Amino acid sequence: MTARSASPPPATDTRQRVLLVTGLLGAGKTTALKVLEDLGWEVIDNFPIRLLDRLIDSPDAPAPDLRPPLAIGFDSRTRGFDPNQVIERVKKLVRRDDLQLTTLFLDCSGQELERRYNETRRRHPLAQDLPAASGIAAERELMDPLRRWADMVISTTSFTSNDLQQAVRERFHADTPRPLTV
Repeated sequence: MTARSASPPPATDTRQRVLLVTGLLGAGKTTALKVLEDLGWEVIDNFPIRLLDRLIDSPDAPAPDLRPPLAIGFDSRTRGFDPNQVIERVKKLVRRDDLQLTTLFLDCSGQELERRYNETRRRHPLAQDLPAASGIAAERELMDPLRRWADMVISTTSFTSNDLQQAVRERFHADTPRPLTV
């Protein structure tokens, strides 16, 4: 796991926490999002990233001190997906004083992704009628700008599903405010 943002925010930080979760198809985005949801994060998967500003600025959003952290999953299947436009949109949001935005990229070796696709007998969405390796290579090239720009990269090549769950818990559990349960 590689991380550029070393420490979690202070407990008194009232900024809205937003985590963008992306990466290669089959690398574990859905698993990571399920763990975040279990940790109390509000989770939205397969979100059209062009609507990110509207979601964050929604007038229905709770007061800053009552907002759960927000995790948003998206990938190369998103309509109109352009990594460079995503980066430009997010750069604008990062400059806001009321947000703490982090990007998590889930990566995996091509050989392991091929194994996973073969195991599930699913076709890679970018491969069409070609072997999974062709779709994986095309996706890796498409996603490379996001991988290089991400705050944190987790390689799931040697991870089981449980390993990934544990890695996400370790990194994001301390960041999640826990309500008092009686």
